[in-house]
Amino acid sequence: MNKKNLTIKNLTANLPERGKIKIGKKGELKTSKSGNEFRLPQKLDHFLITTMERGNDDNFLIDKHIHDTLLADKKYSPDGKTITRIPILLLFNNIELNFQTQYSCFSGKTMVCSGDGETALRLNKKDGRDEIECPCNRLDPEYKGTPNDPKCKINGVLSVFISCTKNVGGAWKFRTTSFNTVVGITSTLAFFQRISGGHLAGIPFNMVINPKTVITPGTQKTQTIFVVGIEYD
Repeated sequence: MNKKNLTIKNLTANLPERGKIKIGKKGELKTSKSGNEFRLPQKLDHFLITTMERGNDDNFLIDKHIHDTLLADKKYSPDGKTITRIPILLLFNNIELNFQTQYSCFSGKTMVCSGDGETALRLNKKDGRDEIECPCNRLDPEYKGTPNDPKCKINGVLSVFISCTKNVGGAWKFRTTSFNTVVGITSTLAFFQRISGGHLAGIPFNMVINPKTVITPGTQKTQTIFVVGIEYD
């Protein structure tokens, strides 16, 4: 008698998360007028590679082995103090499996709406979700948002394997809400996939961080932001 294969069909491949790649952290501890304590976000011009554990300051703990390895190499750390390049391998040939993107709208920690640029699912008063057109006015750069109608942002999650790690079998994830970073990484992966004949997995890439001057919508003021991308030597 033949046994039926009980493997679940159409599961999305997703290696366990071993650590995080960050360009920001929680900064100085502040106290609000109501007495609640909070930490302001602090943006960085370099990478932090962390474990999945948090320290006493509520930041994720630095992965000492990876940091020590990269800081000792001028290719990845020109000043020997900060990391501006990371040697990575992508896990799949499919762009969407390597870099998951969506539009997301949060009220506190609750995702009230998520969409793909054509349709979205928005939370209704009955705790169900209604299908609506996407994008909507919440994605407009000049839309400020309110507690009942929060602003929508682009979200991207890049999953990679860091080449200098001691262990194989997990992924490091970089999360971003930067429009420039999401568009840049998506376009770069599509370019590499085309010139390689469809291959992405296993090619030795580098994650890089570079400054970029942009104009802030509404105020028209210029500011310098740091954009993450992928390069091939």
